[in-house]
Amino acid sequence: MPPKFGGGEKCGICQKTVYAQERVEAGNIPFHKLCFKCKTCKMSLNLNNYAQSEGELYCKNHFQSEVVAKNTQTPV
Repeated sequence: MPPKFGGGEKCGICQKTVYAQERVEAGNIPFHKLCFKCKTCKMSLNLNNYAQSEGELYCKNHFQSEVVAKNTQTPV
């Protein structure tokens, strides 16, 4: 039987194994540094400029327009 590799934590975006040197953790979810991007504009994020909603990552601007704005609209 061939050896099994990649049994560690999985990235919250791509679901591939995250190794220590490429790991960023936000909201108790591990991510690859290269996967840690805004869902809307794909800007690279860091722990100082990201926002998270329901497992999705956003830059501060798109968090305001995508998440906060939708949650504050009154139903028609």
